[in-house]
Amino acid sequence: MKKNDKMKILGIALLILTAAAVIVTFMIVSHLSQTADKEIPKEHFEESFSGTLDNAYIRANGKNEIIVLYDGKNYLAKETASSNYTGVADIELSQGKITKIYAKSGSVKGTLASYSENSVQIDGYEPLPCSETLPVYLVTDETEESVQVRQTSVRNLVIGNSEVELVVAEGQACAMVQYKKDQVDNVRVLLKNGNEVLYPNIYITCDASYTVDKSSVAKKNITEAKKCLKGCKNGKELRIHTDKGQLYICDANGKSRKSGYAGDFIIRKEKGGYVLINELPIEEYVRYVLPSEMPVSFSYEALKAQAVCARTFAYQQIRNDTYAKYGANLDDTTAFQVYHAASTYDVTDRAVEDTAGLVLTYKGKLIECYYYSTSSGYSEDLEVWDAKSPGYLTAENHTKEKTKNLSKKRTFHKFISDSVESYDADSPYYRWTATLSGELGMDEKYGRLKSLKVNERSKSGYVLSLTIVFEQGERTYEKENDIRFALGKYLLSLKLADGTKRTDYSSVPSACFEVKSQKNGKIVLAGGGFGHGIGMSQYGADCMGKEGKSWQEILNFYYSDVEITDVFD
Repeated sequence: MKKNDKMKILGIALLILTAAAVIVTFMIVSHLSQTADKEIPKEHFEESFSGTLDNAYIRANGKNEIIVLYDGKNYLAKETASSNYTGVADIELSQGKITKIYAKSGSVKGTLASYSENSVQIDGYEPLPCSETLPVYLVTDETEESVQVRQTSVRNLVIGNSEVELVVAEGQACAMVQYKKDQVDNVRVLLKNGNEVLYPNIYITCDASYTVDKSSVAKKNITEAKKCLKGCKNGKELRIHTDKGQLYICDANGKSRKSGYAGDFIIRKEKGGYVLINELPIEEYVRYVLPSEMPVSFSYEALKAQAVCARTFAYQQIRNDTYAKYGANLDDTTAFQVYHAASTYDVTDRAVEDTAGLVLTYKGKLIECYYYSTSSGYSEDLEVWDAKSPGYLTAENHTKEKTKNLSKKRTFHKFISDSVESYDADSPYYRWTATLSGELGMDEKYGRLKSLKVNERSKSGYVLSLTIVFEQGERTYEKENDIRFALGKYLLSLKLADGTKRTDYSSVPSACFEVKSQKNGKIVLAGGGFGHGIGMSQYGADCMGKEGKSWQEILNFYYSDVEITDVFD
């Protein structure tokens, strides 16, 4: 081949490569343009619309266009503003065109302390009134060209953790802006006064020196603490902190009424009394929850499984708004997780450390990590709460029996009358007998208890619908918890599988029972299990651990298709 021919072929090849590069470059640019174009809002303001958009967010302002986020939607206006302001503003429109922009630049920054339907509070400030539809904007990225922002809800923020900017105008909170996603470190636990939220009076002491709102207080100086509480205004938080010791609830003379607590105490003055909150790191919280929720004598693998459950539950529930108006994430009762803060143990501390930061997720999201004491041999799903169940919570037979469906009366009777082999068989609550008496109380509307009728039972044997017949009428209950506590009003005695007799229960152990007899004013129930039956059985986990199962195997047994992940990844 001649040299000139080689040069021609080489030239043609270079042309082809160049053309290919151009095409590929065009495709990449086109793809990027299309991707960027997807981010640019397509909606325009309706030409017929005239009015004001209150507390909208101007995402971009320049180059003859204004991008506005309002009520969850993005709008593009081909107009030019007199300034390049971005942020929260009231926007006035006339026939679909922006005529005025009222910028709202006044704000306070800090940690979200509390919120309700009509107020919001930043740590260190008094609560401010707000509308029920207070918009919350999350700014995820900021460039010279535009601000990447989406609208969310205050219920997606975390009391005591979320750093926000509260936009304020004329003494009212107009909007909230968050510039970075939450890195949740602490939990705020509302310490209930028995069944009540408020304490009429509250006194605090410590076994070391502490501070009240950063003012030093000598060890156990109750008099000084009283003075600080007198200055506590409605809605204002008072923080009590100690570096080395524990804080105690005490009487007016300084005598401790409860065990000590790690972390800080936060006291809020509310109408009718005080709210007491314990704020501490989540891992520290789990240290105290674990021995409160599971006996320390249980197998080590069960303790580690329980630690992961407790941590998952805490992170999943930390955005719960039940106590948001008081500045707390959850409380210290069985409504969330039992948190006695009485003491910790080496074995439970090691279980927490060995699983530090690990949680359960399903399809990339934290699961609602339900657990309970004892299974009757079958697990349940959210059917017992008249709710739809996620894929990781399933109703299953965990015994060695082949029966799949316990909804029929005869099948359930045979099952509950036998001690079928299962992981929970050693629990004293595996089988129990409850005796009810109509003489223990009266329904305020219908009079004395006469009889019970089981209307419907789940495939796992749990009562889904129960009618209580009274002297002058009847009531039907269709949720597990309602059924258990309705019967608890008439609970005379409870006999457990190990022969123990109890008279101190306010509910029957579970909704997995049959009516064994009804005569002479007394009703006898034969039942099994303790708790709602959803998620992990603690006694079952203990048995599995003693048989050599790992904590990972235990969790995957009780929660289907879940992943164990690090919460900070």
